[in-house]
Amino acid sequence: MDDSTLIASSKRGIEDRLSITAEFYTLNNTQANSAKYILLSSEQFSQTVMFDLSPSPLISSPTLTLKALALSTSFRFLGVWFCLSASSRFVHNQTTSMVKDMAALLSPKKLLAQHVAYLYNIVLLLRLEFRLQTTLFAESTINRMVSPMLSLIRQKAGFVSVTPLSALFTLLPFSIQQAFGRFLSSHVASWQKIFSHPSYKLFANYMITYLQGFLDCDACPSTIDLESWSHTFSLRTHSLFNSLLFSSRLNFTWSLLFRPPRKDLHPAIPLRSILPKELFTSMKNVRKNFGTHFLAQLVTPCSSRLLSWKDLRFLKRVSNKGSVPAWFNYLFNFVVISNSSFFVLPQFRIPNSHTVASISFIDISRNYLFNPQWAISFNRNTNSFLVGRVIIKDPGNSI
Repeated sequence: MDDSTLIASSKRGIEDRLSITAEFYTLNNTQANSAKYILLSSEQFSQTVMFDLSPSPLISSPTLTLKALALSTSFRFLGVWFCLSASSRFVHNQTTSMVKDMAALLSPKKLLAQHVAYLYNIVLLLRLEFRLQTTLFAESTINRMVSPMLSLIRQKAGFVSVTPLSALFTLLPFSIQQAFGRFLSSHVASWQKIFSHPSYKLFANYMITYLQGFLDCDACPSTIDLESWSHTFSLRTHSLFNSLLFSSRLNFTWSLLFRPPRKDLHPAIPLRSILPKELFTSMKNVRKNFGTHFLAQLVTPCSSRLLSWKDLRFLKRVSNKGSVPAWFNYLFNFVVISNSSFFVLPQFRIPNSHTVASISFIDISRNYLFNPQWAISFNRNTNSFLVGRVIIKDPGNSI
């Protein structure tokens, strides 16, 4: 019998499905090896989980004990690899392992440098490109990743181990493809296809709008300098951001034919309702100087992850001095799923439906100085707050 996949939003739901599955196996005279069961959950369980199956004469064992995989552990489902912590580490580990395995396999073989270079260009890079379809690492990371194969080519060609890459690419009488350039070209081509295909318009709009909200800009991210954001932790694994950033370093020009509206106003959860009174009082300087009053001001534009303290400092939403305060540590432990790369618990996530903020277009040919500010509004119909980013002119400049 093929593998079965049971999906539910709660432990009780999984127990119901396990009960039905157990009865089905009994009726069909089939046995299942529970030792091979894999439990995946968005919640981090510190110990094994016991499931109580529904009472039934068809179920021989009323309980089933399973241990959930860690959120940082990658798993394969229908041929596709996933990681619930949204980390790119497992992709890096897989690709690095592929390079090391091929280098170890070819090293003892009596092959010329040309043969190794051919296998590197035609076989290995193609496999790596497939694995890196949604993940684009920095050039330095890619170079370290493929270094075992490049070292093997140096060895087969009779070069010393310290021969620089530039010399390796120019001195050999045959070509060695530059891995980072190939992967970047693949990502750029994929994004251009997404932006130009009508079926992907909604997804393309979402990705551009996400970056607009994160960067606090009304312009399309392809038209602004992204270099200052290159060290932002929350953007390190963002495929579109990295494609725009790395291609700009090579003077690639993107041409996007649309300009999606920014969606800035989000239903807001007051920090006063989350933090204990003494901790809420301790952050009075943050509230006064940066206007931080709501959880929506501390999360990513998609509202699913809490920003790290380092990113909040970079975004000038908190003070750039001192250590991480107690109120933020409490907030992190209270609203974030354990070991989940800052993903917030479901009860603190903001619904997808939100108000589209009206944008005032400006004359970008003039040298204005703008300062992002927060706009907070109370919705009497829903008895809730709305919070969003606006742009105002600098008091020292006239428009």
